Amino acid sequence: MSSEVATFRQQQALQEESARLALYGPAIMANHEAIIARIEQGGEYLLQFFKQGRNEEAFALWNAGILE
Repeated sequence: MSSEVATFRQQQALQEESARLALYGPAIMANHEAIIARIEQGGEYLLQFFKQGRNEEAFALWNAGILE
């Protein structure tokens, strides 16, 4: 029982640290060209899936936001 409590407290501490870093930690910023290149690469990846007839997989990736 005490190990469950310790595990919970450790997870809670990690989540609090993660939230703190998300709000106040250094931000990684990408330039416009890098963002556009990633979007284009994701689009090409999706087109390949569609051309191969793998529509369900392509839609699943798009809906999951993996390629954005």
